[in-house]
Amino acid sequence: MMSTKFVTLRLGIKKNIIDGLLIHIPLGSKTAMITTKNKFAASSVIVSRENIKSGTIKYIFINSGNANACTGKEGHKNTKQILNVLSEKLSCSSDQILIMSTGIIGRQLPIKKIIESISNSNLNIHSNIKKAASAIMTTDKFPKYITETYKIGSKKISFRGICKGAGMIEPNMATMLSFIETNVDLSKTLLKKYLKYCANLSFNSISVDGDMSTNDSVVFSSTGNIKLDMKNKSTEAKFLSCAANFFIRLASLIVKDGEGATKFIKLSVINSKSLVLAQEVSKKLSRSILVKTAMFGEDPNWGRIIASIGSIESSNIKANSIKLMINNILCFKNGISLDNGSKTLEKSMRKNRIEIVVDLNNGKHKQTMYFCDLSHDYVRINSEYTT
Repeated sequence: MMSTKFVTLRLGIKKNIIDGLLIHIPLGSKTAMITTKNKFAASSVIVSRENIKSGTIKYIFINSGNANACTGKEGHKNTKQILNVLSEKLSCSSDQILIMSTGIIGRQLPIKKIIESISNSNLNIHSNIKKAASAIMTTDKFPKYITETYKIGSKKISFRGICKGAGMIEPNMATMLSFIETNVDLSKTLLKKYLKYCANLSFNSISVDGDMSTNDSVVFSSTGNIKLDMKNKSTEAKFLSCAANFFIRLASLIVKDGEGATKFIKLSVINSKSLVLAQEVSKKLSRSILVKTAMFGEDPNWGRIIASIGSIESSNIKANSIKLMINNILCFKNGISLDNGSKTLEKSMRKNRIEIVVDLNNGKHKQTMYFCDLSHDYVRINSEYTT
């Protein structure tokens, strides 16, 4: 497998700290990208959406500490200037570079410092994946990266990925950036298809605070030459199972590092009449401040979950049909409590990982969401973010 190479940079956005990353993508690779649906998408997102259409992406440039969002014509000009300087130094076209930014919204980039740093940097001194993940952090408490190998038949397939994010995390996209590569040789069509499939199960199924960022982007590259027969449904299913597993594990690191988070919560809404309803219930619960604070307080008050579901305007929500389980303990069924002040449930709420299952009992659709609790630290971190 020809792996990507990482170059970490000191751009001068943050004081005396690595705050930039250049990713070298191997020759012959294919790359796909999905981005935030936020109407105030950052300049980097807007430009990268165009560049991904160029056909060949050779590099990805990422800066942290400044989102370059809501910065108008000057911000857009700065994005273009960075790409022009990089393309000249790297001997490629500017549309062969994707650009990502993360950090505070509404501030102009210190463009002179950035240009000077790029011009004076040796872009062939490579860093390891841990340092690469560290370079793109903002409020993250730890660098997020995974490498994994799976076996399909006699072939070993591999994935490597980095991501960042701890706050402003909400589906579509769930501030969050990610780059993932596989050694499986995929066509651009399949790469786009599989990225969408995996992102829907992972990066679009996580929530920290219910706020969608202006900068979210996920890039997926096929950088190797391992051939799999994707026309064989069994082979394709095995590949997608491996890929989805990897994406979910990587995205879960964001939830575990949710700003001030102390609990990782897996929510499964099952047996729903429609996928839309399952998604509505999962989003409602993962965004609920009362549910999230109950998780933080290790409070077995499942009534908050039931009350939140009951507020959804849908004729398919039937009080006497729903079953609720927390950590495999049946709490609610046929419209009444079943836990009777259970000490077992109370004790189980002390776990760092909580599993909630909501059985709507009116269909065959399901949706899984991953979210975290809401703590005192979340309020402190976000009340002080720009100061």
